Amino acid sequence: MRPLRPADPAWVGRYRCLGRLGAGGMGTVLLARGTDGTLVAIKLIRPEFADEPSFRRRFRREVAAARQVTNRWAVPVVAADTEAEAPWLATEFVPGPALDETVAATGALPEPSVRTLGLRLAEALDAVHTAGLVHRDVKPGNVLLAPDGPRLIDFGIARALDDTVLTATDAVIGSPGFLSPEQAAGRPVGPPSDVFSLGCVLAFAASGRRPFGGGPVASVLYRTVHNEPDLGELAGPLRELLSRCLAKDASARPTTGELRNAWHDAGAAAGGWLPGPVTHLIAERSAGMLSLPPIEPTQVPHGAVGSEETTTAARGGTPYPPSGTFGPPHQGPGRTRRRALLALLGGGLGLAGVGGGVLWWNGRSASGTADGADPPELAALTVAFQADLGGPLAEVADGQLRGAEVAVARHNADEQRSFDLVLRAVDDGGSADEAARVAERLASDDAVVAVVAATSPAATRALMDPYTRARKSVVTVTDGSGGNLNSVYTMARPIDALQLRPIVALLTSGAVDGPVVLVDDGSDYSWEITRSARTGLLGGGPEVIPERARGGDAELRDAARRIAGHAPGAVLFGGGWESAAVFAGLLAEAGYGGLCLGTQAMHDPRFAESAGRSADGWLVVSTVTDALAAPSAREFSEAFQEHHGEPPPPFAAEGYDVIDVLARCVEELGTESVDHRDVVEVLRLTVHQGAAKQYAFEEENGLFVGDGVFFYQVADGAFRFLGTEVPDDI
Repeated sequence: MRPLRPADPAWVGRYRCLGRLGAGGMGTVLLARGTDGTLVAIKLIRPEFADEPSFRRRFRREVAAARQVTNRWAVPVVAADTEAEAPWLATEFVPGPALDETVAATGALPEPSVRTLGLRLAEALDAVHTAGLVHRDVKPGNVLLAPDGPRLIDFGIARALDDTVLTATDAVIGSPGFLSPEQAAGRPVGPPSDVFSLGCVLAFAASGRRPFGGGPVASVLYRTVHNEPDLGELAGPLRELLSRCLAKDASARPTTGELRNAWHDAGAAAGGWLPGPVTHLIAERSAGMLSLPPIEPTQVPHGAVGSEETTTAARGGTPYPPSGTFGPPHQGPGRTRRRALLALLGGGLGLAGVGGGVLWWNGRSASGTADGADPPELAALTVAFQADLGGPLAEVADGQLRGAEVAVARHNADEQRSFDLVLRAVDDGGSADEAARVAERLASDDAVVAVVAATSPAATRALMDPYTRARKSVVTVTDGSGGNLNSVYTMARPIDALQLRPIVALLTSGAVDGPVVLVDDGSDYSWEITRSARTGLLGGGPEVIPERARGGDAELRDAARRIAGHAPGAVLFGGGWESAAVFAGLLAEAGYGGLCLGTQAMHDPRFAESAGRSADGWLVVSTVTDALAAPSAREFSEAFQEHHGEPPPPFAAEGYDVIDVLARCVEELGTESVDHRDVVEVLRLTVHQGAAKQYAFEEENGLFVGDGVFFYQVADGAFRFLGTEVPDDI
């Protein structure tokens, strides 16, 4: 458990909040104690998601259904408020560790433990399905371990979130590596989907490995749909039964009743069902709950959230706000300073930070002190900008750097700032060796609080190890592969696979008459794009035809003629701008004049220039905004023009936003001092509306959450910004 953040409520309903159990793109999970002394886990949904009326309706329905689930191994919903500004539900708290944490700490479970785990989870899922629910997110993180058996959690919310939020796994609810093929393909799901996920969980518990591997989300989803599971050295009846659970055909999987019958004899060992190291881990967690503080009389607000008015409530010795409301923590001097800084952030200004140890807020105005003495010298925060400033990515990196410079200049010009901001640019040339040397130097520099990375894929991989060891945040708006995810890496842009979300929506909208041809140019990037598109289109829509366009002129010309011969309704090219420019010319030469699509690797002026008239009409999606055309970037564009004397280039708005995101992150710490290691954690909990897009992240892996993908159309040798949707007349 971690301490509450200043923005967290002190009370939710009749529950006093004690700490944080976790957080993610949808909201926060809090540990709380009821007025009767019982501990509960409260899932608090972010208000912006609750603004969707359809979400409210589903949430009401699913909470009502979840309350009907009665099973010892399914953690029950004990309270909820579906009408609150931030809806919430409370479940019984289980102090034991989650299965994924347990396997990471103690290794794979022995087969008798796996059999008991399977029996109890099958019983829990049977109760969930009987209540008319499909869990949709059976994963190790949703399985808690207790001395008498496991507990399944989160069955009261997964379905309500479906169709409300598109997560980093594309238009699916669940966790990559534990999804069923029908979930991965975006098709309707039923109880067999939960059985498949249960098979993945049990295979993980027995082997310590995910049966469909790791890596980029799109690759995991593709393997889930098309590849056989890797069950390693599992043998005998356990392997046979898990193989049936993991059948691609949902009708071939066993039911929860069949699983219960297969493992009926495992229940006899449930009292001592776990090995010693796991039992010890559970005991440590349970003992930790004994040190939680009791509920004490305090100042509790009555009225709207954030009100300054407070009253002392000690009737019966147990204060709590009226049912259905919740209030913020006690308002002290630190909160006053935090509100002042938040006001600066509302204007796109303000940043605080730390070096290797602790940087203290000085809490004073730049205009002087109360007694007229000279103000103390401002503390300085350094953000390093490690980039390929002299190699192939120089133009992209330079655009980001110049945008970041505008953010720094605006911050340091504010008279009420509590610190100065320093931006340190370091060129690694896109070289892996040089990137590693630069990273070692910056990782050990106590003045550097975070790093913005704008370099080559090879250099990005090389720089991760030093920053990971130093526990220093690395943020990127350049790398979209998702292959470098770890504990310190945060992607301030959608991963490459999520570029396909608006394209898939367009291709399945009924606007395309004819098959869709997916063209792979042989590059790794193109392979990921075309496989992700094929997975996204599996759920229905037009016929999908995969094609390859690689080799010399003769091979490419033959491929273009073959593709045109399919009479496609649309062609999606998966490669970069150079191969796309050649392909566009050959496709036009072959007589095809229909819809052509590409992704961010084609969003380069050189594509339109090289392809000439052949590129006209192509639609390209990109995670980079056009600061001159996007309404949200108007103020930034004016500031950039004033600072640099010219319009902002591509990536400038994103470079500006990265600084503002880090600012909001540090502000969220809301404490008198900040340790740079906290930035890693809080950055992933930060939500910020920037000039280019809204930024939010998955806490567990640092992936970008939300939209952030824009359409462009090529016309007269240039890219025309269309925004987040394609106009009807295109």
